[in-house]
Amino acid sequence: MVVEGRFAYVNPAAVRLFGAASAEALIGTDVLHRVHPDDHALALSRRKLVLVLNEPAPLVEMRFIALDGRIFDVEVQATSIDFAGQRGTYAAARDITARKRLEEHVRQSQKLEAVGRLAGGVAHDFNNTLAIILGHAEFLLGEIGSTHSSRDDVEAIQRAALHSSALTRQLLTYARRQVSAPRVLDLNAAVSETLSMLRPLIGESIALHWVPGSDLGAVTLDPAQLDQILTNLCANARDAIDDVGALNIATANVSLDGTAAMSIPEALPGNYVLLTVTDNGRGMAPEVTSRAFEPFFTTKPLGQGTGLGLATVYGIVRQNHGFIALRSEVGVGTRFEIYFPAHASSKLDEVASAPVPELPKGTETVLVVEDEADILRLTARALRAQGYVVLTASGPEEALRILDVHAEPVHLLLSDVMMPVMSGPDLAREVSKQRPNIRVLFMSGFSADLIARSGQLDPDVEFIGKPFTLGELTTHVRKVLDGRPSA
Repeated sequence: MVVEGRFAYVNPAAVRLFGAASAEALIGTDVLHRVHPDDHALALSRRKLVLVLNEPAPLVEMRFIALDGRIFDVEVQATSIDFAGQRGTYAAARDITARKRLEEHVRQSQKLEAVGRLAGGVAHDFNNTLAIILGHAEFLLGEIGSTHSSRDDVEAIQRAALHSSALTRQLLTYARRQVSAPRVLDLNAAVSETLSMLRPLIGESIALHWVPGSDLGAVTLDPAQLDQILTNLCANARDAIDDVGALNIATANVSLDGTAAMSIPEALPGNYVLLTVTDNGRGMAPEVTSRAFEPFFTTKPLGQGTGLGLATVYGIVRQNHGFIALRSEVGVGTRFEIYFPAHASSKLDEVASAPVPELPKGTETVLVVEDEADILRLTARALRAQGYVVLTASGPEEALRILDVHAEPVHLLLSDVMMPVMSGPDLAREVSKQRPNIRVLFMSGFSADLIARSGQLDPDVEFIGKPFTLGELTTHVRKVLDGRPSA
């Protein structure tokens, strides 16, 4: 109850909502002191509606301030009432803070997902173009001598294309369309192996402290993606620290219940392995932290940042079914908390470190299916240069017609993933009905939607991502051909 703008009566629920020790702590105080300043005009207009115009005030959302300064959201409606011989306002409010937080998390997730889809599509198309540029640059370098006047120009083209391919990989990671090779990892061991790379990155003026958690659970993660996470976060920390400072990396086992999960965007209850990266740099203002994971958003001067670093980290974490919390305060520093689901088993996968042997030439027959004409010609040329017999098809229907009339064995189907009429995996299933022992190798700018659910390759699927070098292509082809009995 409110009389003359002051609390006249509050029930126990309201006492708890405002964080008061008792009703007496509120009674007699000005209601506007508990209303968020941005909502004062709304509160006054509703008071006029009830007390002057004698109309009930409809349900609206408002923000109130608890006695400890905490801001919370409510749905409130009001009507006039006689209280102790005085005309006042009866207001019924319901706390909707948790609902508002959840709605904001959903909106942010939808926004990031929409931008991610756009980024993934752009990167996929650009990768096709880069594959053509890289391939022809390699052919030119192979044909001209080391002293040729154009060699420096061709090498510059090759370097630019390789740099651009790194940017598209970051876009695809953000969009969760970059293929990964996850394995069960000891996060402590994996981080330790990365430290030698991180120390030169952050410079001598920043102290790097590594605090591994004890009895740490295993996680499922691609080690290369862990390198990306730490490289991006440490580079950001380096740029946020003026002159000297400290950077801390730590791990720990964490168990989240429902209440704890509610306080972290996109979190779910469960057991996690927590990776934290903390710096004592400049910190971020709230308007910056709210956009920190958006691709191309950067506070750095033009030419000093792509705005993809944190977006890449976000994409990797979500791709691996984790979530990330960002806590930052201007003048104090920034803390990233990354939660990876704890693996049920403690058995760790062994990482093979033996180098891939040099590719020998081949004589097998390869059917290449690619709807981009330039990539089709380039791929066929590269394989023929290695000695393979190459059949080419501009789409799945043409590929099936070729197999119908080609009586000789076809040892490998090398197919794009995204094609009109029929996808690469669907084509492979049709081909395997005619040629049960044919090997299959997929290629694509991205493959999450078709052959890599949640960005993870099925163990039986061989894949090469565009753009690839000609050496990478022929190495993959040889690997697949040598992997199973011939057709």
